Amino acid sequence: MSSDDEREERELDLTSSEVVTKYKSAAEIVNKALQLVISECKPKAKIVDICEKGDSFIREQTGNIDESCLEEGDIVKIDLGCHIDGFIAVVGHTHALQSGPVKGRAADVIAAANTAAEVALRLVRPGKK
Repeated sequence: MSSDDEREERELDLTSSEVVTKYKSAAEIVNKALQLVISECKPKAKIVDICEKGDSFIREQTGNIDESCLEEGDIVKIDLGCHIDGFIAVVGHTHALQSGPVKGRAADVIAAANTAAEVALRLVRPGKK
């Protein structure tokens, strides 16, 4: 069995203590970052400075944890957000690090996520709750 097959066989869900630990660590870091950002919200504070402090805190806290490197065949989830005067835009993108089409289980997961996103997008309209 190749390392790619082993990686595909390993379940990365909440039944894995490794996954639960990573979620808990991420939650702890982001909650501390939130408290820091809240403490910086004062009259006359520049929003960009507050954002930079929150981002810097998260980078510092994850710097020694997240040293994973991307490899051929990896599927990468990219999430970015930006706000200008409270008007927020967020984007998410799934990117495959490989030449040629994605096949097998990875293709099924990407297709399912895309279908769910399309359904959700159709439900978003003025007047809907």
